[in-house]
Amino acid sequence: MSARQSISFRLIVSLAAAQFVAIVFLVPIMEFAISILGLGAASAMSPDEWGEYRLIALVQKSLTRTPDENAIIQPTAALRDYMIANPQARYAVVDPQTKKALPGSSPELVAALAGLERIDALALKFHLPGDEAKRARGSLRLIETAIGRFVIAVYGYRFAWEDLYEVARLFLTLHTAIVIAPGIFGAVLVGWVVVRHGLAPLRAAAADIAAIDVNTLHRRISSDDAPKEVVPFIDAVNGALTRLDAGVAAQRRFSANAAHELRTPIAIMRAHADNPDNEAFRRDMRRDIHRVQSIVEQLLATARFSVSCEKEVDDLDLGATVLALIADFTPLVIENKRNIAFEQPRSRIGLRLHKWALECVVTNLLNNALRAEPEGGVIQMRVLEPAVIEVVDHGNGVSPSDRDKIFEPFWRRETSGKGAGLGLAISKELVELMGGALSLEETPGGGATFKISFVKVSGSGPSA
Repeated sequence: MSARQSISFRLIVSLAAAQFVAIVFLVPIMEFAISILGLGAASAMSPDEWGEYRLIALVQKSLTRTPDENAIIQPTAALRDYMIANPQARYAVVDPQTKKALPGSSPELVAALAGLERIDALALKFHLPGDEAKRARGSLRLIETAIGRFVIAVYGYRFAWEDLYEVARLFLTLHTAIVIAPGIFGAVLVGWVVVRHGLAPLRAAAADIAAIDVNTLHRRISSDDAPKEVVPFIDAVNGALTRLDAGVAAQRRFSANAAHELRTPIAIMRAHADNPDNEAFRRDMRRDIHRVQSIVEQLLATARFSVSCEKEVDDLDLGATVLALIADFTPLVIENKRNIAFEQPRSRIGLRLHKWALECVVTNLLNNALRAEPEGGVIQMRVLEPAVIEVVDHGNGVSPSDRDKIFEPFWRRETSGKGAGLGLAISKELVELMGGALSLEETPGGGATFKISFVKVSGSGPSA
């Protein structure tokens, strides 16, 4: 696994890089833009003056010595091409010791600078008198060349885009590095202090989160002193803790209620086992065993989705699947003196679902409808397009005040009623895990209609 990168390190390096780019590149670029646009008090500097550096460099590279060690100007091909493109340009090189111009210097420029031998100049800007080109400029610099120190004078240079390369090269020197190093170092130091101080609330929040376990999920991370950029992260963590706390609390209530529900039939079975000669022994034992089995199966149903082998879904014909369940359920309906009617869809409704989960949900709803439907009544089953199952009874229905409670685990309208109060809660959870929705509506004329709705996409439903 690759090493994790430090956000502090990345921020500080980025800041140092930005500082370097700003000093070395952006400052010259802004200076050039100001000269081009003629802004500010320094606008007397014309764009042509940026051409000084390339012409000086070309002349410097043309300096050489003859076999008898005399310095001369031997124009390189690059200097000759420059002079062809800029015929108005002039250049001259003067030996600072002898005050004499080197062979190859422009006589016109040498004559104009004849009076400067009495001046020991390191750098000088000038304009030749009588030159009709008012913006023409000249530059004189004392430069250390490959063959010694010489005064190089250039005049009449014009700006070209190639000049920017030479200007940039002049900035990228050891001298520039030494000058800007303290500024960059200071920026890095300030950046380190700022980043460390800025991330302190995040480190504090991480320490608080690390101290939270399953028994302290009620704790929340304080965002009072956190910067606004960190607050959304802390709020998201607190939201996750709230949901996790609610989920754990619900699971604990669920387990406690399940244990409570199992205690009653187990205690009854123990009492019957102590008196096996009672004539109702077998009947009561079968009833209590069925109740325990029902609770255990419903509890297992909620955990079944977490088993890897149950991740596979089935290609189902929704109408055919529900019809098969009705056929299996019909003998029980008849035994309880009720009837059942089925309304099938006009065309095949194909879905990809967990078959066992769908069967569990429909069976739970049928059991509820069987208990609610009056004797002699008709339970109605409908499979409608696009992908809806309706289970309709004509009993007492569900009062508006109870409609938000019926899907809660272990809720029962009557504490003495049959069942553990798990069927609807588990049914709702299974339907939602399959990407559907389970809802309750009032049956016209009285009763309850439970509706299972799936989203049907391109001929197949959602997979869980």
